[in-house]
Amino acid sequence: MSKNPEEFEAPITEHLAELRDRLIKIIIAVFIGIVISFTQASKLFEFLKYPLQKVNPNMKLYFLSPTEPFFTALKISALAGVIITSPIIFYQIWKFIEPALYENEKKLVLPFVLFTTIFFIVGCAFCFYLVLPVALNFFINFGNIQLGAEAIFSVKDYISFVTRMIFAFGITFELPVILSLLARIGIITPELLKKYRSYFIVAAFVIAAILTPTPDMFSQLMLALPLVAFYELSIFIAKILYPRSTKAQNEV
Repeated sequence: MSKNPEEFEAPITEHLAELRDRLIKIIIAVFIGIVISFTQASKLFEFLKYPLQKVNPNMKLYFLSPTEPFFTALKISALAGVIITSPIIFYQIWKFIEPALYENEKKLVLPFVLFTTIFFIVGCAFCFYLVLPVALNFFINFGNIQLGAEAIFSVKDYISFVTRMIFAFGITFELPVILSLLARIGIITPELLKKYRSYFIVAAFVIAAILTPTPDMFSQLMLALPLVAFYELSIFIAKILYPRSTKAQNEV
């Protein structure tokens, strides 16, 4: 006997209502973070100039339209707002998926929030302190040596490049946490990760091409290589975290 569609309606509407509530809380938290960050926009702007100043301390940034400084400050504040509220964002994501977990799996909330936050911030820092100076040095020297052109950056273009790269690396560094969690609760297996390794390598370069703000292979390579490395790390961690009871069942 088929079930009445109304029997499915309540759970679906409940999930949608739960999703709406979690999104509202995330939006409110990020908005507050943006407002707080906007009051410090000038200091954040000076801070974001570090990768460029490391390459050339004398290089200046220019704004080319009357509205450019204001919208640049908003963009900087948006990135800072997401970073400082990332624990709240990850907690709300966890609370949304929590009803689908078993009781023993729900205890992973603290490790999930802690490690997703740490890996996100480490990814942002890795990009800011290591990747961006190397990338900027490469592009500036290429222009100077190969084209004989002098680099002049607008505030808008520089901040757009920096913020998108930082955010892309922050998201990329979440891969080990997500795959490890899925392995821990038995959704994926180490063998499955190994099976799709070659597919993921191709996907890593596609993802890098989408996330990086420029179409050059150098920036894409700088993002794709950590993705592949983290995938290999995830396989190793999955072997440790994958439930032993599930392993035994699979071997039978």
